[in-house]
Amino acid sequence: MAALNGYLTKFFAAVLGFGRVSGVVFVGGCAALAVSRVCQVLAFFLPLKIFIVIHSGEVPDYFNIFPESMGFEEIIILLSALVPVTYGLFIVLGIAYRWSIDRHLKQYGSNVLVISGKETPNNKMKRLHNHVSKAFSEAGLVAVSLAVAVLIDPGVAVAWFVLLYTNLWLFHKVAFQAEDHDRLTFLSLHRRQFIEYISSANFLVVFAVLAVELVYFDMGVYTAIFLLLVSRMVFQALNRFSVESLYILKAFP
Repeated sequence: MAALNGYLTKFFAAVLGFGRVSGVVFVGGCAALAVSRVCQVLAFFLPLKIFIVIHSGEVPDYFNIFPESMGFEEIIILLSALVPVTYGLFIVLGIAYRWSIDRHLKQYGSNVLVISGKETPNNKMKRLHNHVSKAFSEAGLVAVSLAVAVLIDPGVAVAWFVLLYTNLWLFHKVAFQAEDHDRLTFLSLHRRQFIEYISSANFLVVFAVLAVELVYFDMGVYTAIFLLLVSRMVFQALNRFSVESLYILKAFP
């Protein structure tokens, strides 16, 4: 665990180092990518929800955000219109991220990035800038999701945190130090396969936790569906953060 904590310390030191120059541009670009990921999930989820509502013939109670004057067909039209809007935001915010990060790299210029008292060579600094910005956006997405889960159901938030940290420890121990040509475990997995399969398996654990809460702790079904959707997004973010970490570790001084 000390090795993982050391890596995370260096990672956030790199984030702070980049943030000292035009920090608003750097953080804003990372935030744009994080929100873009959310819009990508919504653009996939909304059509499914619209089909369910159309099939049921009535608007669920949790859609009480709409004015009472709006009829069933009007709500369906509005929800349908949100599909291309969220998909468009996914693309626009992704482009905004790239523009912001490229602009920040130019503004960073010849500044020296110091991590743990060591200067980062310029060729490694540029590589770090790209991968750290992506990983930081994923870390931000996870942090916000955890905060939301704490407000809704602290037990689920604790389960997420334990799974996230355990996964990162396992990835750091097995996959982060592996070379691209290495094959991991008796299944001869590529390091990215190892990360993907382990991180996606967490979804099954979260499903089991939510099922127990539904049966024994009176969790609402809509709350469970929402947390299941967010958990999928969280562990996808873990997967992407871990893949970026493969390259970040190689670039650290």
